[in-house]
Amino acid sequence: MTCPESSSDIDMNTPNDACQDGKMDTRDAELVIARKIQAAMIPHNLPVFEGLQLKSLYLPCGAIGGDLYDVVKISDDVLAFVIFDVTGFGIPSALISALAKVCFSNHLRNGFSPRAVIERVNSEIIRDVSADFYLTAFVAYLDLHDNRLTYSNAGHICPVVYRRNQNDVLPLKSQGTFIGVFDNGFFEEQSVYLNQGDCLVLLTDGIYRVFSDDLQEGKILFEETVCSALKDGKAENLINIINEKYSAKKNIDDDVTAVVAEVLTQSRKNLIKNKLGFADDDPVYLQSVSYYEEMDRAISVILSNMDKFGYADDSIRKMKITLTELLVNAILHGNHKDFSKKVIMGHVIDKKKTVISIMDEGEGFDPSCVPDPTLPENLIKDCGRGLFIVRHYVDNVEFNKKGNRVTITKYHSIV
Repeated sequence: MTCPESSSDIDMNTPNDACQDGKMDTRDAELVIARKIQAAMIPHNLPVFEGLQLKSLYLPCGAIGGDLYDVVKISDDVLAFVIFDVTGFGIPSALISALAKVCFSNHLRNGFSPRAVIERVNSEIIRDVSADFYLTAFVAYLDLHDNRLTYSNAGHICPVVYRRNQNDVLPLKSQGTFIGVFDNGFFEEQSVYLNQGDCLVLLTDGIYRVFSDDLQEGKILFEETVCSALKDGKAENLINIINEKYSAKKNIDDDVTAVVAEVLTQSRKNLIKNKLGFADDDPVYLQSVSYYEEMDRAISVILSNMDKFGYADDSIRKMKITLTELLVNAILHGNHKDFSKKVIMGHVIDKKKTVISIMDEGEGFDPSCVPDPTLPENLIKDCGRGLFIVRHYVDNVEFNKKGNRVTITKYHSIV
C-alpha cells in the first residue's frame, strides 16, 4: 500500500469491500461519506511561519478513524497545536472527533492557556456526549517571540521535543485526566523553551504500532528513530520514515497521526536583541513605538528602573531629555513619520550602568556629517543640536554602520 505523505494526499476512493456488483450497501456508503467529512476536517495546508517548518501525517485505520489534529495561526508570533484521539473506530468515533474539532477550534483563539482550552472542551464533551466515549488530547501554544512552548495534556501519550544539540528527545510530560470523564478534571500546564534546530513532534499511539506490536518497544524504537532521522535532516525525513514503515507493515489496527514542527532560527526576541547590539543572554527589556504619543510610556519604564537602582535625579532628568530627542529623531527622520513602521528600543539597567539601544526602520544616516551647532556658521541653523545635547548628557554614544541604530551608555556615579 502506498501511504499519503500529508492529509491532502489521503485516498478518497471507496474501500475494496465497499462495492459488490458495482453497488454499495447503505452502511458502506455511509462509511465513505463519513470518511470524506473527516478528511475535510484535516488541515490540508498548514500555516506558514518564518523560521518554522511544519510537516504532518495522517493515516486513518480502515475506512475511518478517531484521530484528528489542527495547527492554528493565532497571531504573527503565536500558533496553537492540538492533537487528539477518540476511543474506538468507525462512525461513532468520527462523529465525536468532528464535535471535538469544533470545540477545540472555538476555544483555541480565545486565549493562550492550553489548560483553559482543555477544561472548556471537557465541559462541552461531558454535556453533549455519552459517557461511553472519551478522548485524549494534547494542546500547546508556541510563542515565536521567545520560542516558548506552553502545553497541557489530557491523558494523551507524551509528544517529544528533539534537542538537536544533545541529539536526544525530551518527553513533554504533564498530568491530566481524559476528556469527557470527570466534570472537574485535572489538567496541568507546563512550558519549555525551544532552541534553533529543535523539533516538536506530536503523535498518536498508532505510530508506536508502526514500529512494534508491543507499545513499549514501539515507543523506544520510535524515539530512537526521531534522533536518527532528525540529527542531520529535516522534519520531513521523520515523516518519510514513518510512511515507509507503515507501508511495509500489515494489519495496523490504529490511526497513525503526527505533526512535526522544526525551529529553523533562534527566537525572534534574540534576533531583535542581536540587531540592537545585545548578546542572547543579556537581560534586555524590549519595547516598540510608532507614534509620538507612545514615547512617554516607553521612556517612563526606563526612568523608573534607573530610579530603582538609585541613579541621581539629574541623571534621570537628562536621560528623559536624551530619550525624547532620540525617539523623535527616529520617528521623524528615520521612519519619516511612516507610522506603520516601528522604532525598537531595548535597555539593560543595573547598579553600574544603563545601556539603551534604539533602532528605526529607515535607511540610516552618517552621524559624522551632522554639523557642529556650536560653530559660528551653524548657530542659527536648526540641525545638530539634538545630537549635541545627547553626546553631553550620556557617557557614550555609538551608531551602527548603517546609521539607523544608536546605543547610549550612562554610568552610575555613586557619591
